[in-house]
Order: sequence, then structure tokens, then C-alpha cells
Amino acid sequence: MTMPANTHVPSRTPGVSLDGLRFAVFSTRNMVFWIAVLAMNFTLMRPSPVDMLYIAAFLITLGYLTLFPRFEVTRRVLYFSLLLFCWAIAYFLASMPHLGEGLVGFELIAKTFAISIGLFGAFVSMSWNRRNFERFMRVYIFSCVTASLLGTIGFLTQMELLTWDGRAKGLIDDPNMYGSFLIPAAVFCAYFLSRGQGSKVLLSGALAIVLLGILLSFSRIAVVASLFCFFAYIFFHNRGRPQRLVLIIAGLVVTAILLFIFASVTSAEFTAKLMDRLTFAKSYDLGEEGRYRRYLLVLPMILQNPIGLGVLQLEKIFPEPIHNIWLSSFVNYGWVGGISYVTLAVGSVVVSLRNYRQTGNEIAIALLISLVGIIFCSTLHEGEHWRHSWLFYGLVWGLNASLMVTSNRATPKSAKLRSIRK
Repeated sequence: MTMPANTHVPSRTPGVSLDGLRFAVFSTRNMVFWIAVLAMNFTLMRPSPVDMLYIAAFLITLGYLTLFPRFEVTRRVLYFSLLLFCWAIAYFLASMPHLGEGLVGFELIAKTFAISIGLFGAFVSMSWNRRNFERFMRVYIFSCVTASLLGTIGFLTQMELLTWDGRAKGLIDDPNMYGSFLIPAAVFCAYFLSRGQGSKVLLSGALAIVLLGILLSFSRIAVVASLFCFFAYIFFHNRGRPQRLVLIIAGLVVTAILLFIFASVTSAEFTAKLMDRLTFAKSYDLGEEGRYRRYLLVLPMILQNPIGLGVLQLEKIFPEPIHNIWLSSFVNYGWVGGISYVTLAVGSVVVSLRNYRQTGNEIAIALLISLVGIIFCSTLHEGEHWRHSWLFYGLVWGLNASLMVTSNRATPKSAKLRSIRK
């Protein structure tokens, strides 16, 4: 198969030529981006060093674009930027009457930093090919393994810095964010294992560590979402090989049993905590002001407040936030905020499927499944500040189909015919 004619990834030209400068800027930008991904397992402060790293990667990207006069921002990145802008305008307008209150200003800044990571991720990945995306996936796995090890150590030692209410969280804000952060790493491990890329021992070990971290987070939705996403990718990749699929599922079941036994033997807290969390509804989910009840109570508020209540205003009415990013977008940021987020989420599915149809590359599906897992988690939690959530939105919309190189096995027949005709 020939390389696409409009591939803009710079070549390794020695010296101080323009090509050499392009390659240096491209490599430096990617290195800063990788460091930012590694730093994402530390979110205990806002703004965080990771925010500065993503901003640096974006600024270098703008410089990189000037070195390619013909390289234009893709339409999908422009559409994505517009959706983010609409969502930001919505929460700023809704919060304007409350700017003089306490932490409202800081909350708006923190929220803007978070969604900006999506914008930065889209602009960076816009110039990536398959190899660059796979390198990102490896870096993300390493970042999650680090986070999972910290969370596991915290759970075993019950170190306050690395746990919350006895649940593993590492150096991330809370166990629910921590659990959702690890989900894409499980999908990426499945991607490399399915394709036979990399050491099976290392990838299997990384997968086991990541799944253990999710289990010790005791986030009910994270556990369910991780299993769903992992099996979704396995089913997709092996949809034409049922015997192989059965063997893989059997191996995964054995692995899950071994992880459960390991966690039970190494910590007396595990069984007690598992039984406590093994329920559809906790005390804070039920009752007149419980989570599920709050979902019903905010529906008339959405109809009565088309502009939205603004940030931190719902907490004046209820003892806790709404803990649902869909309802939160509508009730807090009005109809514009809610419609923008729904459009963003649904559009991400459409864009991913089109990317796969155009390239035949399973990276598009791996990114989509990873994002779906994070969205599952944010449906029961406040996912607006989750940096990894916005990052994956950006990667999905930033994927440039014209730069993705696929193998002959993964290339659709129509693409093969076009390549042959060329």
C-alpha cells in the first residue's frame, strides 16, 4: 500500500534544513504531550502542572502549523472547537450573575482548563499517523499502570493520600475519576494483545495491574464500564473467529478469578468493602434527596431555566451535586450547554464510525470504546473536570483519516481497490 499523498508527518532529514526543523518541532511537541499524559495521574491541584504541559504542547503545535503552509486545520477539529466554545459560553453566561460569590470564578477557570485539554488534544492528534497514535496508547498504558500501582499500594497500606474512604485512588482526586481514568488502558492492552504487537507478558501484566486498580477503586460504574469496554473491543476484533473468542473469554474469566483471590488474600479490607459496594443503590442514592431522586427533581428546573442556574448554584438547593453530566449540562448551563454536550457525545460516535469506515483502522474503534467507558462513568458522576474525558473527545475528533496507514488485512475492500488503481 502506498503512503497517502497528503501525509504531513515530517521526514528525518539531518542538518538544519526545513524538513529537519519540522521534524524537531514535531518530535518536541509529541514529547511534551507524552509527558503531559504521564502527569495525568496527578490531579490533586488546579490548575495542575499537567495543564501547563498541555498548553505548551498546543503552543508548539501552532508553531508547527506555520512550518506547513499547506497543512490546514481539519473541518472536524473546527466543528469540535465550535462545540466546546458553545459549551463554554453556556456556563459563562449562566454563571455571570454569581461571579461575586466565593469560588465561582475559580470554578469557571478550572472548568475552562479542563475542556481546553480536549481542544489541545484535537490539534495535536490532527497531525498524527497510526504509529503516533499507537505511541500515545503505550504512554497512556504506562501512565495508568503507574496510577494503578499507587492506588493498590494505597489500598493495601490504607495511606490517606492514596485512598478515599478506604478506596484506591492514587494521586487522582477521587476513586470514581481514578477508575474511569484506567478504563482506556484496558482497551489499549486488548488492542495490542489482539494484534500481537509488543510483549504479551508485559501487556498481560499491565492489563492485570490496571484491572486490579479498577477493582480496588470500588467504583461500581467503573467496574461495569471497564468490563463492557474490554469485551466490546475483544468481540469487535474477533467477530469473525468465534472459537478464538471463546478461548479469550475463558482466559479472561480465569484472570478475573485470580485477581479476586489475590485481592481477598492480601487484604482483609477487600471482602468487606466489596460486599459494601456490591449493591445497585447505596444510602446516598435513595431517599428524598438521594442521587436518583435528584435526577427527577431537576427536570422541571431545566424547563424553567433555559439559561441555566450557573456553576455551584445547585449545591444551594441539594446537599450534593447532581452527579450526572447530561443533566448537569442542562440544569447548570442551560439548554445551549445541554444540547452542546449531547451533540458532542453523539457526534463522537458518528465521527469514530466514519473514521473506521474511511481507514479500516481499529484505532478509531479503540478510541471510541475508551470514550464510551468514560462517558458511562460520568453519567453517574461529575465528569466535567475529568481531564482524560476531554482528552479522548479531542483525540476522536482530531484523528485525521488521511494520515492513518492501515495494514492490508484491516483495509476495506474499497480502499484496497483504490490503492491498486493508483
